[in-house]
Amino acid sequence: MKAKALTRILCMLLTCLLTAFMLVACADVDRSGDWETATYVKDETLGKGAKTITVKVVADGQELTFTVRTDKENLEDALLEHELIAGDEGAFGLYIKKVNGIVADYDADKSYWAITKNGEPTSGARDTLIADGECYELTKTVSEW
Repeated sequence: MKAKALTRILCMLLTCLLTAFMLVACADVDRSGDWETATYVKDETLGKGAKTITVKVVADGQELTFTVRTDKENLEDALLEHELIAGDEGAFGLYIKKVNGIVADYDADKSYWAITKNGEPTSGARDTLIADGECYELTKTVSEW
């Protein structure tokens, strides 16, 4: 009888520990610093298109990953479709000032959004054609100039 009770208690403790571990492993970003204004604070899957891309947003030492499903042809349109970016329209496309609600303002603090594709710099979101399975990173960067 005591063995069954002990087994049940151990199973419940193990379940609690596993649940706690999963919650920590899937933790949301801390809503501090740049992330105070973030729209999303945990990894998300957005859209229903034929192409699936991964978009990592990095700011203030924290990051989130978005799985974006889209039928759009370029990165700018795919991110605008899900309201992940905002900015000012210019001659070369959208000058991205906001990603996931996080502002980068070059005029205020020399910060901007750097975009890479599979670790390599891109020529801009509008000129970056997307294909299924590609990975992008938008990193809030402070210019040294």
